[in-house]
Amino acid sequence: MTPITIYATHLFRRIIPFCFIILSNFTAQAQSKPKPNKEPVLKILRGMKSQDSAAMLAKRLIGSARKNNNKPFEARVLLAQAYQAYGIGNEHDALTFGREASKLATPADSLTYEKAPIMVAYMLSREAKTVEALNVAFKILKECDSRGWKALSVDCRACIADIYRSIENPKQALPYAEQASKDALSIKDTASYIFALSNISNILSERSMSSPTNLAEATRLMEQVLDKKYAHFLSDFSTARYQGNLGRLYLMTRQDKKAEDILLRSLEISRKGDFKTLEKHNLNELMTMYVDHREFKKAAQYGEMAVAIQPEAQSNLTIQKNIYNHLTDAYKGIGDYKNAFKYNYLYRRLNDSINALDKVRDAAELDKKYQADKRLLIAADQTKLVEVQRNFLIALALVIVLASAVGYRWFILKKKREAALLAEEHSQLEKLDAMKTRFFANISHELRTPLTLIMGPAAQLMAFHNYEDEQRKMLNTIARNSKNLLNVVNELLDLGKLEAGKLTVNAKPVALASFIKTLYQGFASAAEYKEIDYRLINSVDSMLFVSLDQEKFEKITNNLIGNAIKFTPHTGIITVTATIRLDMIEFSVTNTGMGILPDDLPHIFDRYYQGKQDAAPLEGGTGIGLAIVRELTELMGGHIKVENNWGSGVLFKAAIPLKIANEQAIEATVDGNAFKVAWHDLASTSEQLILLVEDHHEMAAYIADILRPLYQLVTANNGREALKRLQELPSTPSLIISDVMMPEMDGFTLLATLKQSPAYCNIPVIMLTALADTRHKLKALHTGVDDYLTKPFLSSELLARAANLINNAAARSGVTHADDDELITLTNGQPAGQPAENADPVLSPADLSWLEELETLVRKYTGKTDLTLAVLSYELAISERQLFRRIKSITGLTPNKYIRAIRLQIAREAIESGKYRTIAEVSYAAGFDTPAYFSKLFKEHYGRDVNELL
Repeated sequence: MTPITIYATHLFRRIIPFCFIILSNFTAQAQSKPKPNKEPVLKILRGMKSQDSAAMLAKRLIGSARKNNNKPFEARVLLAQAYQAYGIGNEHDALTFGREASKLATPADSLTYEKAPIMVAYMLSREAKTVEALNVAFKILKECDSRGWKALSVDCRACIADIYRSIENPKQALPYAEQASKDALSIKDTASYIFALSNISNILSERSMSSPTNLAEATRLMEQVLDKKYAHFLSDFSTARYQGNLGRLYLMTRQDKKAEDILLRSLEISRKGDFKTLEKHNLNELMTMYVDHREFKKAAQYGEMAVAIQPEAQSNLTIQKNIYNHLTDAYKGIGDYKNAFKYNYLYRRLNDSINALDKVRDAAELDKKYQADKRLLIAADQTKLVEVQRNFLIALALVIVLASAVGYRWFILKKKREAALLAEEHSQLEKLDAMKTRFFANISHELRTPLTLIMGPAAQLMAFHNYEDEQRKMLNTIARNSKNLLNVVNELLDLGKLEAGKLTVNAKPVALASFIKTLYQGFASAAEYKEIDYRLINSVDSMLFVSLDQEKFEKITNNLIGNAIKFTPHTGIITVTATIRLDMIEFSVTNTGMGILPDDLPHIFDRYYQGKQDAAPLEGGTGIGLAIVRELTELMGGHIKVENNWGSGVLFKAAIPLKIANEQAIEATVDGNAFKVAWHDLASTSEQLILLVEDHHEMAAYIADILRPLYQLVTANNGREALKRLQELPSTPSLIISDVMMPEMDGFTLLATLKQSPAYCNIPVIMLTALADTRHKLKALHTGVDDYLTKPFLSSELLARAANLINNAAARSGVTHADDDELITLTNGQPAGQPAENADPVLSPADLSWLEELETLVRKYTGKTDLTLAVLSYELAISERQLFRRIKSITGLTPNKYIRAIRLQIAREAIESGKYRTIAEVSYAAGFDTPAYFSKLFKEHYGRDVNELL
């Protein structure tokens, strides 16, 4: 074989394993901590005290596993047998069983796959085979880390720390023990956390680290482990082991009385549980104490008891060596030199044996180094030989080309995999976003329905005047807090919109100085109640009008001032400052008090974060207030910062870009009593029938209380039941009021079904929706709903909408009388004739199709104020008189009123779309001459002030 061939073969041997490693990394799946094995028979096996009985049971279980070719179960049986052997002090057998379990365990059973090698590592350490033990422990640690088994990695690090401690290398052990403690705490694994604390305690008490400070800390940690709150996490074995360790610490800190008491308690538990290893450890510690106290007879007695527990071959060699040494000292003190010589000989023999193991280990390390150096020399000779070969450059070039091709192919495949993973992640994120959107919609519905049932009756009760001051104060409290709850619901919805990128800024002109003063005064009573010195420094020009999203700015200020009120102590100081600086609106709130805990400061703007200050009172809150403040501020192009002075107070300062308004704020002046429902216009009001479709029984009862004094009422629980009721009713209802979110058939499906039916398509429909999202409102409008109300709503608003729709439907049936407004003036100045008195009250699909064509034509002229009957008749190729009569017969409205109704519908859609910011913009877009006139018509038609919707 030529040097070139040798080199190429060597290179491929390196490349191929590397490729396999990469492939396995891509296909490996991270696993969480598996549940402990709960097979009862294995638990029985682990707890057996008789070696023979345990061997018989294990043999039977292994035979069954082999018969069924169930190697994972066989591995679990062997591991349980290893724990049983260790528990009774037979550490040699524990090592053997652990090794056999390691050979059979697979990653599918991650618990056995990790626990078996760790048992082997512990037992090798007990036999002073430290290098081999560390190799086993490090190997399984790397495996756990690569597979993401964080809980199992805790056990591995604890084992490594214990092995380093056993060879008197505590400085190298401590980092592993501390990391195990942190990881156990992060995954809330209390049992592993307790073990990690005990490990740290043992390390700190090692000879090379046993300073007074470290010994005190070690004692504190071990006392913490044995605290009553952790008692249910500890088995009898663990309790005895930790008590023995604590007794050793008491001896080291000269607390002999405490040491003797706790060692005797540990010895009692060890004997009761037949834990031979722990019993020997406790006897060794007691013997050490009595030798130090020169109570040699007692020391010798405990030493002989320790030697008799188990043979040397099955014992921990380090403890056995210490027992021999202490027995030598004890018999010297008694004067029994024969036994002293005997145990001194055993001590020296065992010590020489351990040292011999160390020498073998050192020799093995030297041999490894020698072999490595030898390979380096051979490789160097081969390299020199290759360098003198004439074909080296050609071969090297071929190898480089091949490696480059493989590397390029690997890179391309990696990029494709990354792209696929990113696409999959993007798809998952989109699904999660859709799920969150549905969640917020559902929670909105669930909260807005009871809010309606609170705010509606409260508003009705407040309309009465025969209340005492105390009663009216209670009603005001109900109304105010229900509004606060509605604000919390809206904040939750805002979070969903912000995360989905659907929340937009709707700025409109506002007088900034007076607006800030109004916001400030909203908290004056709360500050007065806590006797807070509440101040406002407002340096904004009173004549300055800015373009600002009032709703979002109000949420920012309310959250900042509300937090200040909450966290300012009694008789504290709050200063609210507003100013214009460097083309920015700066709004700041300063309050006295403790301020923000420095550890909490980096997280205060995180969603749902709650402070960690243990001594702080429970203030409540959702943890979204400051998150909303930051995200709304950034949405408006600004920023927010906090200046914390722990112990004396905190300052929050929000800065938003200043945009001067081109016009002053327009306030529509509409008489609050201008709209009154004309009940006398309805013919036989009590005969009007309304079908109410609502699945929430309390909401249905509330709506029924509003409507029943004026109308007949029939109810249904969902859309499917409503269709069935329509078929059973002797007469067609004058109006249908339906909720949106219902079981079996929702409101949108019901609406679509009604509009497709010739018998029911002409019944006016009002949708009641808690879905405040614009997308759902526009969907209702486009599906063909006559009107809709967003929860919570007022009773007067519902009555107004119902009256408008019933009046229009009655007009279509010829029930109402013509008045002067029902006549229009044609282009030649002559009045049009009256419609036929016996108009067909049932609309055909052809009529609806023609009406849809007419509405499309009217919408074509959206924004123009000069649309007349003549223009429509020309476009439709029909005479003005025929057009007048047909519109009147189908809609019950004159053409002017019909056009006005469509324009009001266009205005409603424009408001819901969020594209317009002022009343003037909406009115002009819908084709009205003046904003004030538009506001008046909007209030009459919808029962709501247009300012409330913008």
